[in-house]
Amino acid sequence: MEATNRAGRVRIPKTSEVVARALRDQIVRGEIPEGHALPTEVQLIEQFGVSRPSIREAFRILESEKLIVIHRGSHGGARACRPDPAVAARYLALLMQYNNVPLSDVYAARALIEPMALRLLATRKNREKSVGRLLGILDGLHVGISRSDAAEIWLDFYRCLFEVCGNQTLAVLYGTLSEVLRHELQDSISDTVDTGHEAVKVILKQVFDLVIEGDGDGATEMWTKEMLKAARVVARQHKGKTVDATMAE
Repeated sequence: MEATNRAGRVRIPKTSEVVARALRDQIVRGEIPEGHALPTEVQLIEQFGVSRPSIREAFRILESEKLIVIHRGSHGGARACRPDPAVAARYLALLMQYNNVPLSDVYAARALIEPMALRLLATRKNREKSVGRLLGILDGLHVGISRSDAAEIWLDFYRCLFEVCGNQTLAVLYGTLSEVLRHELQDSISDTVDTGHEAVKVILKQVFDLVIEGDGDGATEMWTKEMLKAARVVARQHKGKTVDATMAE
């Protein structure tokens, strides 16, 4: 397959790139399921009619994309992995850092995205069960919890919210954004974590009461207000601070 660069010149892909593309397609289509072994080097050499170095370079490409894991030794080999949102998050963070995106801007974007999940959840028949699951995650916010552990719980909460809302596209998009936010959440969580978390949980309980009642408009309005308030706090606490690509590492 040929590719054209910005100068209009045709670039012929390397053999290893062609092999990597073919194997990548098989992995993402589920033809090689997660955890299953890829064909051996000998089998791939015969299948593609290429050299061993080309196969190994193709493996390195897929390994860098976290689509395979390579085990060494007599019982080793390459095994397929499911696509990792952290890979997309890494590139997203690089792009956002390059554009000097303020952290407060990220929170403002969340104020637009998260209410969409609440609105969708309010329309689902199993919303009461889903709300119970979400609130159960927050039960892990116990007295004396560390900032890093608290940040992970909040990330689990948000990932679950987008999972139960029923929109896979939103879930994937938010998954990449949540990776970018991990370290910032650790920094922005209040020093008074115990009282701070309890206050937010009280607000969320009110929001979820509206969700259970099927009042998506009321739930989104309340949560948007809280998120915009959080964005202003982040803007004050981290004035001038922008997204750092190391957040997604």
